[in-house]
Amino acid sequence: MTTMTAPIQQVLAQANQALQAGDPDGADRALAPLLARSPAHPRALHVAGLVRMHQQRFEDAAQFFAQAREADPREAILAFSHGTALRWLEKQREAAAAFKDAAALKPDYAEAYFEAASALQQLGEMEEAESLLRQWLTVLPDHARGLMALTDFLLAAKRPAEAEPLLRRALKQILPQQMRGAFLQSLGLALYRQNRELEALEQYEEASKISSDPAADVIRAEILQRLKRYDEAAALSASLVAREPANAHWHQFHNGLMYRLESDDYLKSFDRAPKTVELLLTKAYFLSSQKRAEETHRTYSEALALDPDNKLAALGLGSSLSMLGRHGEALAALERLLAHHQDDCNILTCAAETALTSGDPEKALAYCQKSLSLQPHDQVALAVLGTTWRMMGDERDEELNGYDTLIKIYDLEPPEGFSSMDSFNAELNAWLDQAHPTTREYLDQSLRNGSQTPDKLFGQGHDLVERLQRRLRQAIARYIGDMKEDNSHPLLSRRTRDFGYTGSWSSRLKDCGYHTNHIHPEGWISSCYYVALPRAVEDRHGRQGWIKFGEPALDIALKDPIRRAIQPKPGRLVLFPSYMWHGTIPFHDSTPRTTIAFDVVPA
Repeated sequence: MTTMTAPIQQVLAQANQALQAGDPDGADRALAPLLARSPAHPRALHVAGLVRMHQQRFEDAAQFFAQAREADPREAILAFSHGTALRWLEKQREAAAAFKDAAALKPDYAEAYFEAASALQQLGEMEEAESLLRQWLTVLPDHARGLMALTDFLLAAKRPAEAEPLLRRALKQILPQQMRGAFLQSLGLALYRQNRELEALEQYEEASKISSDPAADVIRAEILQRLKRYDEAAALSASLVAREPANAHWHQFHNGLMYRLESDDYLKSFDRAPKTVELLLTKAYFLSSQKRAEETHRTYSEALALDPDNKLAALGLGSSLSMLGRHGEALAALERLLAHHQDDCNILTCAAETALTSGDPEKALAYCQKSLSLQPHDQVALAVLGTTWRMMGDERDEELNGYDTLIKIYDLEPPEGFSSMDSFNAELNAWLDQAHPTTREYLDQSLRNGSQTPDKLFGQGHDLVERLQRRLRQAIARYIGDMKEDNSHPLLSRRTRDFGYTGSWSSRLKDCGYHTNHIHPEGWISSCYYVALPRAVEDRHGRQGWIKFGEPALDIALKDPIRRAIQPKPGRLVLFPSYMWHGTIPFHDSTPRTTIAFDVVPA
């Protein structure tokens, strides 16, 4: 950098001292004469840029840093500061280039690698970001922050097996305790995502000895549930609430577990907590999910009394009135809310449902159309739209739902390595025995009297699931390939060769179990694959355990509400639009009904 005379050094020292004292204006005054005499002095320009950063004048700061770099293009700190200002201006591409320049000028500049990789990730330039992180570790092989940055990247990219050896390498070093705890948590996460629960739990427990981290304790509790050590998980979730009684997230996590365990402590944590709007809304979620209408209405009313402008409380109050059968009042409440939030699709679809239950399909139609004009692929609005047309006797319901054409059945061939679907499904069902929790279902799921796997099945490295998935992909490709071209149809217009999954899970229904009527809001194409079935499904008259289509989850009277029902069969896959109402008919049998389901979306 340019040699400085003593007076210049004094001015810059004075300016820096003012900055450190929190007086950027004083620093600016100290610099002004120097900049007037030496307008191209790189150090003076740099400090001027730092002053502008403190003043949150980021555009001016970026200009000063650019001028400083032009005056001294070999100085890494100038490029780094320029990149920092550009990031504040949300100019990520230019910022990444400046940070990369800083690393090129000073190859051991760890902070420059970190910031460049962060900017590249925000741009979605993942390959370049990873390359830069690995370059960092080539120059500084055991740099702890570099190892943390790369392993965080790999975990976010769902590549835990690659992160694991790097994390173990980091933990062999002498590290500050807080950093060691962070590495232990990351190693625990990498192991957990490789389905190595006991090893993962060991790492999280070691980390907990260093410091208490509620977010890490949530994962510990999830691992304990996966290991079916429910008492320990319950104690940990209770400790989260005890530590932070006003934290709604911990109450939701704890009470979700209490519900699944059928514990007497279910919802009691709210009685021991302050009555805040956030906690009342969380409690109301549980009450609403159980259709406890009076209590739901009372709880939303309390929340609204505390915050009369709270949108969620007002929406919940309207829904609770509908649950109580007070449909006219519910619609009036939702319309008052819409007056202030006319473009909120969630409120629009709730108003449409309530208009239907109050006997006004024309109004429901208007709300559905408004919602779909804002979000054309809103699966809830599409489901309500079809029901509205059906109530109006409009044939467009048939065109939308295609009960005979858009619901398709595929009896799959045995996956590779198996001579029959019976032998494959027997082995898959045995594996699912271990994967299913021994608690009751999650409260927000459609099944009743059964269980559902908590995590995504696909992409976890399970051999049997991956073999099945190859057969499923073939059937999905056929389903999409058979679609007609129709740019006006909400399902057919999304036709694409490439697709992915937003969810994949297994459901198991016990005696008298069933799925309530529902749709899949996050999907495009939804599914049901049958793994193991009770003999009751052979009842063609009562259609026990059959999947049914067309019957809405709304309090309305329809002639012949079930438009189609399909008999389950092991090895059978049923595909249908995600916006289509579907559920199952209860069955009576001691043998469970086990399925795998997933939602497909365009890539």
